[in-house]
Amino acid sequence: MHWKLTTLIENHPDQEDRLLCEHGLSVLIEGEGIRVLMDTGQSGAFYENAVNLGANLSDLDYVIFSHAHYDHTGGLLRLVREIGKPRQVLVGNGFFKICYHEKSDGRMKFIGNSFDRRMLQELGIPVKEVQEDMMDLGNGLCIHRNFLRNADFETWNPTFFYQEEDQSCGPFGRCMDSLTYKPDRFTDEMAISIDTDRGLFVVAGCSHPGIINILTTIEQRTGKHICGLIGGTHLMEADEKRVRKTIECFKKMNLDLVGVSHCTGEKNIEILRKELGDRFLYNCTGNIIEIPY
Repeated sequence: MHWKLTTLIENHPDQEDRLLCEHGLSVLIEGEGIRVLMDTGQSGAFYENAVNLGANLSDLDYVIFSHAHYDHTGGLLRLVREIGKPRQVLVGNGFFKICYHEKSDGRMKFIGNSFDRRMLQELGIPVKEVQEDMMDLGNGLCIHRNFLRNADFETWNPTFFYQEEDQSCGPFGRCMDSLTYKPDRFTDEMAISIDTDRGLFVVAGCSHPGIINILTTIEQRTGKHICGLIGGTHLMEADEKRVRKTIECFKKMNLDLVGVSHCTGEKNIEILRKELGDRFLYNCTGNIIEIPY
């Protein structure tokens, strides 16, 4: 089986410095008769990169959002303007919550989507909220969510919050309950696995539940070996102990390739590069991975 993964946008520039980059992520997955776009970056700049890379986005089977943060969903409306309505948008259950990040001064900063459920309905965009832990898309692709929290060193970040989806109940708009800030445990976050001859290859968005929690949950539920990974690891706020424990787990899992990007952190990228050696991949904007590799 042959797969091609193209990172359309990411925090870091490409080696030739000819593509746009931004804090965000978008990955095009192609192979075995199926084409999937995971996330759309922050601004829509991923589309220019797709054009420059010769990546056709006009015939996607699915647009899949890893979670409901602006740097992963912000380009959807640009995509719709350029290619029309996607065939299907897949999101995790609870995706339409309203997301915030608490700053050091206690201020709540909005970090959610630039659209809500009603806007997508008015645009006629078909959206499915994935309820199950695993959803088979066929052709070797599978969505995973509702990850187990088995790694005790992957602590929950208490600075992320959400408000309930705005259902505009009553004549005065939002219900009072929807205005309450609630701790975000990212139960809506999703990752994708690709079944290859070498094992499962995982594409992660931001890994708020913990990258090791995500990988071990997928292994446990599928009973299959994970051979590789690309995407965000959310190690940028991790202390040294967590980074070291994560590297130990990568080695123990015997991953062939660890292609980290986006929310990993510059210092941690260099640590991973040193510790993982040939297994490490600097997955910057414009990077293309061919499987088998």
